[in-house]
Amino acid sequence: MSEGAIPKPVKWLTKVNPAAAKAFLELRSSVREGARLGARDSRLCLAAAYAAIGCAECLAGCIREGLKEGVSLEEMLEACSIAVLVAGARAVVAVHRALEILGVSH
Repeated sequence: MSEGAIPKPVKWLTKVNPAAAKAFLELRSSVREGARLGARDSRLCLAAAYAAIGCAECLAGCIREGLKEGVSLEEMLEACSIAVLVAGARAVVAVHRALEILGVSH
């Protein structure tokens, strides 16, 4: 998987805290080095993660890079649909638990 473009928030961070930006970029590189997942699977995992945390800018960049690497838009969207299941389930569980804590009958 290519390193891809540096995201805008990281470019901003480079200006305000170069050491933090450098550390982030080094972490990003080290995580990707020696990865057992192939580039395609890693890109799909990234898309799902970005969708789950709600980072539209991150996801758009990830999809853009994935398309350049040969991952289809349909595959990227399928990964995102799986993330919706995860993020949606997290919300349902949180609401259910909050109602239990409050003692609200449900």
